[in-house]
Formats: sequence, C-alpha cells, structure tokens
Amino acid sequence: MSDPAVLRPIDVPRSLSEDAADRIREQIVLGGFRQGEHLKEARIAEQLNVSRGPVREAFKILRAEGLLAEEPHRGTFVVSLTAKDVSDIYGLRAAVEEFAVRLVCREQDLTALTRLRSLVDDLRAAAATGDASAVARADVAFHEGLCAASGNTRVHEVFLRYVPTIRGLLRLDERIMPSLDEVVRQHEPMVDAIESGDEETAARLVREHSIEAGRLLVALLNESE
Repeated sequence: MSDPAVLRPIDVPRSLSEDAADRIREQIVLGGFRQGEHLKEARIAEQLNVSRGPVREAFKILRAEGLLAEEPHRGTFVVSLTAKDVSDIYGLRAAVEEFAVRLVCREQDLTALTRLRSLVDDLRAAAATGDASAVARADVAFHEGLCAASGNTRVHEVFLRYVPTIRGLLRLDERIMPSLDEVVRQHEPMVDAIESGDEETAARLVREHSIEAGRLLVALLNESE
C-alpha cells in the first residue's frame, strides 16, 4: 500500500474553497489519493488548517470536474486521473486549439492579435520573475486567450471545461519545463505565424506544443506509478 497523501497547509488563501480544491486536485493528479479512496471532510480540513465548510465546497468543485464522486450513504470517493486521462485531455486540447488557431489566422482581427501578443508579453514577464507557477498560469492564460480569440464560443467553452483539470496539472507542468525562458520561446513563434497569416505553421506549432506537453506529463505520471 502506498503512503497516505500529505496535503500542504494553506498559508495565504486566494479563496479557501478554491485553494482547498487546488490542494486536493494536486494530490489526485500526483496519485497521493488512490483511486476509490474515501475522502473525509474532517481529516482534510485538519490537514489544510481550515474549517469543514471550504472543504465541503471544494468537494463540490471537484465533483463537477469529475475527479470526485459522491456515493449515497457512503461519502465522497476519488475518481483518479490516469495517464490515459491526461493523454486524452491533451489530445482534445491539441485538436481544439488547432481549430482555434486556424480561425484566428483566417480572421486576422487586430484586437485579437494584439491580445495574443499581450499574453505572450505576460508570459515573458512571468518568466523574468523566476516563478514557475506564475509561468504555468500565464501559459494556460495564453491558450485560453487563443481559444477566446477564435470567436467560436463553443471552442472556448470546451477549453474552459477542462481548464480546472489542466490547472490541476500545473505543478506537474513545472517539473517538465525545460526552462522558463524556453516556455516563452515556444509561444513567440506561434504568435508570429498567426500575425503573418501562416495558418499551417501556426496550426502545426500549437498542435505539437500540446501533444508534447501531454507526452511529457504522461511519462511523468507513469514514472510516479
């Protein structure tokens, strides 16, 4: 049997329920909580140094994401995120973002292009701080912005549906980053291709970026197992 999960206490909360969800999601992704494990509000609240209320709300968030399941008269149980789940999510993300970037290239909307360039600037600024978590968040913001810039609300909605799970992988993303500056260098050519209207290059870069990130995460999860 593996060692029990150890949840890090929350120091400075952004929102107690959201922070609690982040901590629990992190352990689900990392395998700290086993598939089918029964999670008890009181024990988790004690580990996180919060009341049971935020943990109860965190459970609701994670049930909506499909990471936890409620069983009548029994309680809340983990639905584990496997390496195949990660592969499937990043494969879907690659397809959605490739479609989005094609739409952006065809439209050539100045406001959308300016916004994407600004998001790359935000990514560069995050890298300059040396904070891997900030870079990971800026990375997700860029890709969400790309889907929003497509002008296709369904594309954006599909991305948003998986953003919580993708954010749950952020700490793993930090462990596979080649370097913070390299993350910036991976995104700049995407925007360059979009601005020049080079649809095929932009689509290839976006697709390869997501697929490679998924491949590295799957490899990391397999090592953890």
